[in-house]
Amino acid sequence: MTKTTDDTIERPEGSPPRPQPTLGRRLKALRVSRNLSLKELGASTGLSSSFLSMVETGQNEMTVGRLVALADFYGVALTDLIPERGQGEPVVLRRDDRRAIDSPDRRVRTELLASWSHGDMTTGLQRFEVGAELTEAAVKTGPKFVFVLDGELRIEFSEESGVDLGEGDSVWFEGSRRHRYLNAGDREAHIITFRGEAGPDHG
Repeated sequence: MTKTTDDTIERPEGSPPRPQPTLGRRLKALRVSRNLSLKELGASTGLSSSFLSMVETGQNEMTVGRLVALADFYGVALTDLIPERGQGEPVVLRRDDRRAIDSPDRRVRTELLASWSHGDMTTGLQRFEVGAELTEAAVKTGPKFVFVLDGELRIEFSEESGVDLGEGDSVWFEGSRRHRYLNAGDREAHIITFRGEAGPDHG
């Protein structure tokens, strides 16, 4: 593998960059609409103008981390930049490029596991330190899935009911129910969460 720099992406030795023409056109259109030169954009984002030019012309790849920086700068969502799925191309998110989300309890860390979204479907990895808890108010209707990778987790619901989960356990429940996660175990708990789209019965 080649050594990465600020403007290159790690790929097999001798392998050419994969073109991303649709993404490049969208990024260029945004820049032009803001009356920005490549030099001005580079100065504002910390990316070199030569790298940005190659991305806009589809000659270089863009990591999720850099794409997030550009989306934040332009004030748009990642889904406004990433080409539509449906062409059969897999979308890889490297471990170091996961986007973290702030939590009310600093002992809980949440990372998104996909660089794209499809409707209301989201998925994430959460780490709960011992004693950490996270309350989620009623959210959009639709199924929610929790899988415990390791450790122990209790999920309590507003109706004073709850479930205790250990390593390898999982649960589905209606996401609109107010619920609270609590790590009452003696070690850090890691869980995978998935929230799906509401079915037609929910209107």
